[in-house]
Amino acid sequence: MKTVLQNQRGQALVELALVLPILLLILMAIVDMGRMYHGLLSVTTAARAGARQASLGQADAVIQAAAFAAAAPLETTRLRVHTTPSQSLRFAGTAITVVVEYQLAILTPGMQNFFPNPLRVSGRAVMARE
Repeated sequence: MKTVLQNQRGQALVELALVLPILLLILMAIVDMGRMYHGLLSVTTAARAGARQASLGQADAVIQAAAFAAAAPLETTRLRVHTTPSQSLRFAGTAITVVVEYQLAILTPGMQNFFPNPLRVSGRAVMARE
């Protein structure tokens, strides 16, 4: 009777060893997808903040600073802010577009087959110059 119980304990350990890596990989993929979504929301918020400053007639440096401040959880070294049209062409009523791009590194092994690494996440906002 005792040998039967010991064999069953060993069986559970083998099953755990087979299933645990798959479960950890799925968990890491879920965390990475959450990071991607968080990056998308952050750059969209940053683009809106920059577009708001642009609609007030602020300079490009102020627009970029507002976008960086709104995307505070992200690394500013990987952020790029593009504003069109150029500052000399922004008159009252002109539509101003602010695009914020971020390079997001994917951490989960195997996800590079589905997404490029680093993944470029971008947010775009358009506001009229007041």
